[in-house]
Amino acid sequence: MKLTAALRFLICFAFVSSAVSAREGKPNVIVILTDDQGYADVGFQGLPASKQALTPNLDRLAKEGVVFKNGYVAFSTCGPSRQSLLTGRSASRFAVEENGFFATAKEVFIPRTLQGTGYATAMFGKWHCGPDGDSTGELSPKGRGFDQAYLTSSQDFFMKKTPHPKAWSSGGMRDYGPYVTDAITDEAIAFIREHKTQPFFAYIAHHAPHSPFCSKEALMRRIVEHDPGYKAAFERMKTHTSAKGRKASYAAPNFDFGNFKGTDLDQELLRLTYLSMLLAVDDGVGRLLDTLKEEGLRENTLIFYLSDNGAALARPNDLGGVNLPLRSGKGSVYEGGVRVPFVMSWPGVLPQGEVNSTAVVSSMDIFTTTVNLAGGKVPEDRVMDGVDVMPFLTGKKAGSPHEVLFFRRLGRQAWSIRNGDHKLDAVTLQRKMIRKGEDASLYPDGGGFYDVQNDIGEIKDVSAGHADKKNASRQLYEKLTRDFPVPLDTLPGAKPDADE
Repeated sequence: MKLTAALRFLICFAFVSSAVSAREGKPNVIVILTDDQGYADVGFQGLPASKQALTPNLDRLAKEGVVFKNGYVAFSTCGPSRQSLLTGRSASRFAVEENGFFATAKEVFIPRTLQGTGYATAMFGKWHCGPDGDSTGELSPKGRGFDQAYLTSSQDFFMKKTPHPKAWSSGGMRDYGPYVTDAITDEAIAFIREHKTQPFFAYIAHHAPHSPFCSKEALMRRIVEHDPGYKAAFERMKTHTSAKGRKASYAAPNFDFGNFKGTDLDQELLRLTYLSMLLAVDDGVGRLLDTLKEEGLRENTLIFYLSDNGAALARPNDLGGVNLPLRSGKGSVYEGGVRVPFVMSWPGVLPQGEVNSTAVVSSMDIFTTTVNLAGGKVPEDRVMDGVDVMPFLTGKKAGSPHEVLFFRRLGRQAWSIRNGDHKLDAVTLQRKMIRKGEDASLYPDGGGFYDVQNDIGEIKDVSAGHADKKNASRQLYEKLTRDFPVPLDTLPGAKPDADE
């Protein structure tokens, strides 16, 4: 049956109208999450170590949005941090404070709230919110509400076991061969193209620059071109050996740094490898931004960019990342563990090129902000720690999204609370928490009290001059956490995951 021109027009008009109706007032939301990225390790931070990072596309994203200098995550380690982000609640509320423990199916993840709103939802990369290898159970991405998922392994950067994404079935793999960071990006881009006529939520969770430190020679060469100071390290890469544990290997174009827990590591080479892993993420962000622009979606897409926690420093050697000027790093409740690079970008809606040094925002805000924009329903039967930040950024609300944020790892005898400009770090002194050469007096009895708005390095303890506020902060923490369940990792027989 032949269609008349008029009928073809009506069908086409109806299709377009349907797509527009589905999109009306409903932006796309993309969350890009890195793993163990240092606070300084991106160009837009403008810190001394930031100059070593080659991140033109992340800098471009920042210029198209807002950089938050007071951007936090809820936890300083992978699993609890990710679960807090996706539920909008501190994972302490459901007894998860260490890796290897998971929220029950009763906890509501973002995609569950978007069901029935017309949104397509998908996640790509590292999960860490349920048992490894579980792709269909109630704690899997699909069990949590995602329409589709591409799960990858954190120990398999060169994809010897990880299945290649469907996006590569018709080509598209980089010239230098399979690399999981590229696979995650390419599958996310394929999802965006497939769902460009309807609103979507995409959670892109990279493994980089988390250990093991595995990269491509082509990426490392680009870092050397950016910073020639790494030329000697690049040459050592070709003959690098590891004394024990997993052996180092160079088989062009792949480089595996090998053992990273020793006391005599090649720190310069490790830093070079780490920076090149971040470069792969940056390349992916560039491809993502270009895709959104090509499909006419950029001005209808809100992008969050952040790390799941600070860089890993609490081992015999620093593991490539730089948190300076923040204190400490991954695993701690100090700023270096929980304050991260944090960007929100939505051209035409949010300010562009703004560095916000006053607003305190949290990864948990992604939940409520996304759900409200999508027209979903934020759960009312539980305490939500995240807030909708959009009114604060568009001028509809004054002040900061958060006056108070708390952080807890009771199994490590550590907690902290930010109350306004000040933060109380109540860390019980443990030998393993003091890094080599560190002054034990930096861990005062009763906890240190710092003006973290103006002293982000938590250097000067101001307890003596703010005794009342310090005591009030302690009491506030006790009040806020009084009814929390006992963390699962502290129960008899519990075996926390050693891989953080």
